[in-house]
Amino acid sequence: MQKGFVSLEVILVALIITLLATVVVPNAASLVDKAALDYEQKRLYSELQLVRTQNRTATVVSTGMNMSGFLDSRITVAKRVELELSRGTGNYQVVRDGELVREPHYLSYGVTFDDATSYFPTKIYFDLTGAARFIPIPPSNNSLTLVLKSPRGSKSTIVFDNVGRIRGGK
Repeated sequence: MQKGFVSLEVILVALIITLLATVVVPNAASLVDKAALDYEQKRLYSELQLVRTQNRTATVVSTGMNMSGFLDSRITVAKRVELELSRGTGNYQVVRDGELVREPHYLSYGVTFDDATSYFPTKIYFDLTGAARFIPIPPSNNSLTLVLKSPRGSKSTIVFDNVGRIRGGK
């Protein structure tokens, strides 16, 4: 009986491990990259939906009967809620009149806003009809696209069309 390993066996095991690592590691990095990009896109989309919902909320206040016998009501609109974006630091936050509604969210896993676009809004809000509005105002009335970019170059988008709808894409 032979005890111990022969150097040829050790070399073969090392070769097999190396081959597996060359196949598995790039695929794992790609999966993490896609998952991070997908997470950040869904999170940003969710925050935009929150801003839209809060801006479309109005309160009807009844003040009693008026002189003609009809119920006198007035509609008060809540203070405007905005999503503030920062391309430089790669974060965004939901604010109402300058006060935080939610904690700032920093883009994770190396995901950033794509710098290729010439127009980048610093604030996004929605009017009572649900249409998206941007500060500063975009140079044209066409749709606007926010692009998220991963460290490996993958991109994911959130598109605002000219009537205010939002949709995510790849």
